[in-house]
Amino acid sequence: MQITKTDYLEYTFCKKNLWLKKHKPELFEDVELSDFEKKIIEEGNVADEEARNLFPGGVLVDSHGQDAVDDTKQYLDKKQEIIFQATFAEDAFFIRADILVYDKEKDGYELYEVKATNSIKRKEPHHHVNDLAFQKGVIEKSGISIIKTGVIHLNNEYKKLGKIDYQKLFITEDLTDEVLEAQEIVNQQMSDIKEWLGMPEQKGCECLYRGTNAQCTTFAYSNPDVPEYSVHDINRIGASKKMFYEWIDKGIYKLEDIDNPEALTGAKKAQYNAYTLNKPIVNEVAIKKTLDKLVFPLYFFDYEGFVSAIPMFDGFGAYEQIPFQYSLHIMQENGDIEHREFLITDPQGDLTHPLVERMKEDIDPNGTTIAWYSSYEKQRNTKLAELHPDYAEFLENINEGMFDLMTIFSKNYYVDPAFKGSASIKKVLPVIVPELTYKNLHISKGDQASERWEKMISKDTPEAEKKQIEKDLLEYCKLDTWAMVEIYRFLNNLI
Repeated sequence: MQITKTDYLEYTFCKKNLWLKKHKPELFEDVELSDFEKKIIEEGNVADEEARNLFPGGVLVDSHGQDAVDDTKQYLDKKQEIIFQATFAEDAFFIRADILVYDKEKDGYELYEVKATNSIKRKEPHHHVNDLAFQKGVIEKSGISIIKTGVIHLNNEYKKLGKIDYQKLFITEDLTDEVLEAQEIVNQQMSDIKEWLGMPEQKGCECLYRGTNAQCTTFAYSNPDVPEYSVHDINRIGASKKMFYEWIDKGIYKLEDIDNPEALTGAKKAQYNAYTLNKPIVNEVAIKKTLDKLVFPLYFFDYEGFVSAIPMFDGFGAYEQIPFQYSLHIMQENGDIEHREFLITDPQGDLTHPLVERMKEDIDPNGTTIAWYSSYEKQRNTKLAELHPDYAEFLENINEGMFDLMTIFSKNYYVDPAFKGSASIKKVLPVIVPELTYKNLHISKGDQASERWEKMISKDTPEAEKKQIEKDLLEYCKLDTWAMVEIYRFLNNLI
């Protein structure tokens, strides 16, 4: 049974999930990666390839399996100075090293791992130090000396301006001392993995002590006693570990079985009360007080943004959100509504200038701009003000008067048991305005919109497909702002 670096990292996070991957792969057959997860993998591959520009003259091991191991050995025997994707198979372990650099004086190799992140990560399941220690352990089993270890990651201060400057785009951090310190623990883990994978299946998994968003793929299989909606779904339960762990230790998984509800406060208490009463909890006074502060016209506003590990456009850096589209529903005090929108379809020159120019025509900052999770829109406006100083005052005025409609739900003025502790519009909308749905759209999520926009602006995409994507993007973003209109109307009718 082959154990890869990915397997090792999985083991440090949830070893039961790894055991199931190896022994019961059928459990994963229907598990499809999201567009977001696929993009993360793709971004990692792109960052790896782009980082090779830091090491001119390197050779790439582009074969697979045993052929890659054999090719790597030939390069090592010849003391090849720089090797990309060097491959090793030793004692059940199999790895591909991003970059090996030979030091003639010390007769050993420097090992570099490329990470499509803006910093060093030191927590599972993305522990960069332990990742390197694992690779170093496997390589040294083959008789190769690793004299230095480091991570090459993206520089979050770098902004593209013309041709990519790879020396500024990437930062190389020497982690040799940390890797040496971690080596003993990692070596023991490597021994434990082999033993674990050879054992019979064990009950449960360590994710039982984690909130829903931090659980493994096979959580429901490994923990059949936990209902679909459980204490794991309580709002920000990870911030109350002592209480949460006590429930789990007692076998308390259902919300109705919680034996100390008096200990719950804030959003947790509101979620519990709504669930046990099985009806919405509504603070009409707080809702009215909040909505009465809004100044007409109301501008229901939403951006869609694009990110990439390697910056594609001038003025932006790694993973910096690029607003490529907005939708705007304008409501007058008499209830009249009109819709406006903008989409960058052919990126040229100053990418976002046409977008800001249109916003200036469409929005009067004297009214109230309404967003959902407004910090996102505010951050985009701040970036646009930086790029377009002539529009800075306009954008700053919008931010100063912006209202976050999510506030009504995040402050527990309206709590429905069906929200399951969330204030996300994707959770609130189906409950409050069930007739509105994203299910019939070709694009139904923000990460999907980002991926489709990248496809739309590609020169390789046929014109007919570009037009279809354009239509799909406009429909999706329009529904985001119309959803806010309908939620506002619902709340207004309550008061």
